[in-house]
Amino acid sequence: MGMIPWKNKTSEGAGAPSLAEFRSEVNKLFDSFLREPFGALSDAFNGRNGGGPALDVSQTDTTVTVHAELPGIDPKEIDVTVTGDRLTIAGEKKETIERKDHDVFHREVKYGSFSRTIQLPTTVDPREVSADYANGMLTVTLKKTPNAAGRKIPVSTGSTPNSP
Repeated sequence: MGMIPWKNKTSEGAGAPSLAEFRSEVNKLFDSFLREPFGALSDAFNGRNGGGPALDVSQTDTTVTVHAELPGIDPKEIDVTVTGDRLTIAGEKKETIERKDHDVFHREVKYGSFSRTIQLPTTVDPREVSADYANGMLTVTLKKTPNAAGRKIPVSTGSTPNSP
């Protein structure tokens, strides 16, 4: 939830917000809270506020590992794509229960398609990628390219470089 800019904070007189304007701003605040009580947390599957699953990215000398929270999603509905230095995780969470006999009173569980693309911290081999899904967590392991590992350069002391 963002901050609501307050108009001119001068004392009584021209430009001072009226009680009606203040009431209107407070009503907007409560209306937005009642529509989306958890704000960005409930937007994980609807593409707003960055959308997509929550991710953890880590790396070792040889691999980059991405963990994505995807609870309640059928693994067959998940697409993992590596293009250059970008990883895209996309899919769809489908509603499995069809309610025809009653109206929904309150709904926080989100359904629908999602997509999240991140830039990887280093170059990886797109042929050396594996993805595993268990207990609502997707783990994508990407092997770094040989030149991405880097090379340690020794620093010498006490000698001057040769000058032409």
